[in-house]
Amino acid sequence: MADFGPMPERSTGRPRVLYVVSLFHPFASGAERQALAQGMTLARRGHEVHVVTRSVPGYPVDDEEYEGVFIHRWIRPIERGPLFGLTFVASVLRALGELRGAYDIVHTHQALWEAVATGIGLRMGRLAVPALVQPASAGFYGEAQELGRTRGHGLLRRAILANTHFAAISSEIEREWLGLGVAATRLTRMASGVDADRFCPGPSRVELQLLPRPRVIYTGRLHPQKSIPLLLEAWREVAARSRANLILVGPGPDRRVLEELARGLGIAERVQFVGAVENPADYLRGADVFVLPSVAEGMSNSLLEAMASALPAAVSGIGGNTDLVRDGETGRVVGEATAAAWARVLLELIEDPVESRRLGQNARAVIEADYALEVVVDRYLALYSRLAAGV
Repeated sequence: MADFGPMPERSTGRPRVLYVVSLFHPFASGAERQALAQGMTLARRGHEVHVVTRSVPGYPVDDEEYEGVFIHRWIRPIERGPLFGLTFVASVLRALGELRGAYDIVHTHQALWEAVATGIGLRMGRLAVPALVQPASAGFYGEAQELGRTRGHGLLRRAILANTHFAAISSEIEREWLGLGVAATRLTRMASGVDADRFCPGPSRVELQLLPRPRVIYTGRLHPQKSIPLLLEAWREVAARSRANLILVGPGPDRRVLEELARGLGIAERVQFVGAVENPADYLRGADVFVLPSVAEGMSNSLLEAMASALPAAVSGIGGNTDLVRDGETGRVVGEATAAAWARVLLELIEDPVESRRLGQNARAVIEADYALEVVVDRYLALYSRLAAGV
């Protein structure tokens, strides 16, 4: 687990925070969900929270408020072609100017064009407060590697490095950004948080809607990053050797292809595609094991939610996952990206409910100590105070 140091005292000050994130509620991927959860928590505590995000047809451009968070859909890039980045940055810079005086710190929840904009804003004097950059992910789908694939990456990197400070929510993100040139003194290990009151063990209200137990559950996008085809290949072996059923909860572009793959593997009757749901907590409470075979993560909201629900988790051995799960202590880490390795670990968890219960209870304890939303927000407030003081 990451060493976050001693728990800071709860801040008595009320810094006003401006988030910059590409999309925002109700559009919900990992970074957007964290920005919303943290923003709502800050608002409940009396902080003024603004969000600058992309314009979306059918949603108000301004004068929008959700749970105390003020949303400004002012980023209007040219969606395709070489002018995307330029128009995205220009929109953010205009927003920083329009809202000048309404915020004490800027916190980007993604780290490519958002961070380019805030870095340029600092250099140009358009931004007169600290800017904290938080990359959302690592690996191929992360901002560091995406930056390397972007035209003009040398200039963009220099703009990004002009930001005040960086927050790394996983050890892999930390390594990548130190490698890009962020000084260790300007990078702090942080974490994503989970509402441990909402996500907790207990009875499920959707029990009768699901295939019979034992159940292994995945929650999240059905996207190539999540490596669901590998999971389905492993499930052919699991289904042949157990009564377990696989529950896939979440939307995504790959659903039709995955349903066809399940039919082709002869496991369609043992795999349930639930689709998008408003409250994944009930589905997690209706499961026995959680699985996350992704090839890249920042710090998975879905994994945090499963651990908070006291589920034993089987996860791929990538950064973000291994920051949360210690193999044999708080879950299982699958070190080989093969169907045989995944089937073996999943069967071990299914066939040993006593051990699975122990792993799940340990996972819940870790969440309560280090990753509950209130604990994480306290750490961000302590970091905001340090940056405001120039420390």
